[in-house]
Amino acid sequence: MKNSQSHTLSSKQKTNRILSLLTILTILITIVIITQFMFLDIQTNKLLEDGTIINGYNLSGMSKSEANVVLINKFKERAEDFNLTISDSMSDKVWTMDKDDFSVNTNIHTVLDMSQDREALLGEVGEKTLISQFDKIGGNVSMAFNYIYVGLDEKIEEIIASVEIEPVDSTITFDTNKKELFLITDSTNGKRVNKEKLYRDINEQFLSNDNISVEIEYIDEIASITKEYNEGLTHLISSFSTNVADSTGGRKHNVKLALKSFDGMIINPGECVSFNNIVGEQTLERGYQSATIIYNGEFTDGIGGGVCQASTTLYNALLLSGIEINEVHKHTLPVKYVPPALDAMVAEYTSDLKFTNNTEYPIYIHTYSDSQSVTVDIYSCPSEYTYKTRSEILETIDSPGDKIIPDTEGKYAKHILFKGEYYRKSYPKAGHEAKAYLQKYLKDTLIEEKEIRHEIYQPQKGIVYEGVEELPTGVSPIDTGVVIYN
Repeated sequence: MKNSQSHTLSSKQKTNRILSLLTILTILITIVIITQFMFLDIQTNKLLEDGTIINGYNLSGMSKSEANVVLINKFKERAEDFNLTISDSMSDKVWTMDKDDFSVNTNIHTVLDMSQDREALLGEVGEKTLISQFDKIGGNVSMAFNYIYVGLDEKIEEIIASVEIEPVDSTITFDTNKKELFLITDSTNGKRVNKEKLYRDINEQFLSNDNISVEIEYIDEIASITKEYNEGLTHLISSFSTNVADSTGGRKHNVKLALKSFDGMIINPGECVSFNNIVGEQTLERGYQSATIIYNGEFTDGIGGGVCQASTTLYNALLLSGIEINEVHKHTLPVKYVPPALDAMVAEYTSDLKFTNNTEYPIYIHTYSDSQSVTVDIYSCPSEYTYKTRSEILETIDSPGDKIIPDTEGKYAKHILFKGEYYRKSYPKAGHEAKAYLQKYLKDTLIEEKEIRHEIYQPQKGIVYEGVEELPTGVSPIDTGVVIYN
């Protein structure tokens, strides 16, 4: 029992000690808070130094709260007679504002706080929303009119917005159906209100009277895009043509149709373009015709034959303009309309021609054709460099000879009929290992040549058709003059 009672008393003592400590801590905190409020009150009511003059009112020796009341009353008196007239000779308009257009600021402690801090005031000189004038010798401070009369800023900004004229940029219209491909409009300069001068003029008059009259002055704002700038974007920077004079009607039609997809196209800086995406599927429904294509390493007929000549023509025009090529493929066999390693084979879903406008300016593409050729012209802002291409054959690969095909369908029955009679469709062609280079010129001086392609084209067998009927007894095959190459 004695041990238990002793333990109980010890616990009470501990509790009393904790309570005593909390009481002391509470008293200390209270003292700190009271001290802070006293200090704040002292600061708030600190007497202003001699020579403290704000907007012509001598506030020397006053507390800040007293000075605040004096200033508010003075400004309310001035507000009764305040008139602000803003004239604009350009629009022949006049706006007038009076006491009904604003309220007097009752919270001007900022200037009072700063009135004894010359360094801070010096840093604020010129701030139209607070200080309009500061005499660092005498310590005079003049608050800006729109800091004292709240609401005038909004009224003045509305006036400014109503009279300012936005500049109009020059525009480019690219229409390949017209003789003049580019229609470039004139730019128009805008008019900006000289706000700094407007506020300064108002403040200068506000220092001495309440009947203020100012005139709006303007600053010319030059359009961002001028006609001269746009004219600089429309120079012909490259052109490339390929021959279609000896192409069949269907093939010639397909080449022109595919290139027509690019006619009038504008490609902006950084934009990537896929030939296949632009041209789309080559089907009869979309206007494509049957013509010669390369399939499984041989020339044969197929829908859309000639589209690869369109992609090749575009590819070479792009090379000559310095545009970045992202993807290009060769044919399996040599083609006759460009030198080796400068062709661009395309096939739906498998092979594409892709390129990116890697310049700072848009490029404009114009495609056109006649009975002899198809052409791609590229327009943009010319760089200081020009480009050329060079093809080099490293090795010629001999042809394996002719491939003889029985004319089982009778396609060439008017030329051949019996076995031993031959009709030549095409001659054997050698293959090539070739490289292509892009040359970069500064005026007439070659400054760089880099390899862009290294390709191998398989040789091509000649195609010869033979009649399929058995010769009658005693009849010899007609000599068609065809020589077979083995």
